[in-house]
Amino acid sequence: MIGMKKRYIAWGILMMVSCLSFFQNRVSAQTFDAEFKSISSVLFTSSSADASVKQIVASYCTAVLWSPAFTQGNFIYNAKYSAFVYLLCSNVKADVSASSFADHTSDFLKRTTFKQLWFTDIDVNGFDFCTPMSDDCDIAKLAPKLFNDLMTDYVNIKQPNLYGMNSNFKTDDELKNQVNIFSSWYFDGLQLCATDKRSYPKTCSTMLSYIKNTRNILSDVRIFNASGILDMTTPAKNDACALWGMDTDLFYCGLYGDQTIPLHSFVNLSYNELFYYRLFTAYYLVMLQKNPGILAKNTFVTDYDTIVKTLSAQYIRSKSALSLTFRMMRDVYTAFPFHIGLLMYQEDLDKFGKTLAGIATPIYTLYDKLRNVQKPQ
Repeated sequence: MIGMKKRYIAWGILMMVSCLSFFQNRVSAQTFDAEFKSISSVLFTSSSADASVKQIVASYCTAVLWSPAFTQGNFIYNAKYSAFVYLLCSNVKADVSASSFADHTSDFLKRTTFKQLWFTDIDVNGFDFCTPMSDDCDIAKLAPKLFNDLMTDYVNIKQPNLYGMNSNFKTDDELKNQVNIFSSWYFDGLQLCATDKRSYPKTCSTMLSYIKNTRNILSDVRIFNASGILDMTTPAKNDACALWGMDTDLFYCGLYGDQTIPLHSFVNLSYNELFYYRLFTAYYLVMLQKNPGILAKNTFVTDYDTIVKTLSAQYIRSKSALSLTFRMMRDVYTAFPFHIGLLMYQEDLDKFGKTLAGIATPIYTLYDKLRNVQKPQ
């Protein structure tokens, strides 16, 4: 009875945290509660009275990576496509074979270890408590940093896609093909960079420069291997993204694969990361209350209330930044095609003006002769 009572107390704390965290998110508090219930038996069963930080993380990893995907509204949630889950779990030697990143680590990621991810807590003697992970590793500070860095990379990778870039290119012909794909989708099959009479060479040149300039953003990507992600694009994978089901590759489709609803797929990918990040922090707080001895060993943070405040403050900042980022990306996604359309319209007007100027003089001469046909010359 005492064990069950402690379990319900811990569960109650987690529910309070989750309700506050997810009230305004795509995943409702009820969905969060249901998902936690589905893995709670694994989480609490694998926890012991003398749990360590590493054990807490490993227990979380085992539970979420082997739990089935679920849907909420039009969004899919699946831990196997969460980079946050993979990077956190692989560094505590948890079984990450179920993760989609497990077989493509070198293709997708260029930073994987805690040290490479700046995931460190180093004391005055130079000892790093996070490698290997010990109770001195300040998860409350470092987990939010990992999540924020991942989201920054996601945004930097996605931005060129909104301007028409959908794969790597080495030649101008390959780049022109990407512009043609973009314009065909938005303008009923019309290709800006085609060689026929329906082409728009000036608008094509402008859009080529847009894509080249936005590709420079990829140099700011720090954790992911942007080139490796772009190299994996194929028509077959893109077609699979359009089907959108429980087996959808959220990572690939969210970044570059889905050409039909690219921003929806990206938001789904982002909220998938947010959900599993919040699930981890909520579970971490519960386990710290169940195992207060962990904090007693920590030389960085020894107060539970400080950890709660840290995680809450980080979450508020992250949620605000994500909200602003989504609005800005939505504006680009909706306004950029109109901008290109107006450039095409301007080019049409220029063509019309030049054509009209070329035939205006003969027309005026003919009109004058016809009007004065009886007048002697």
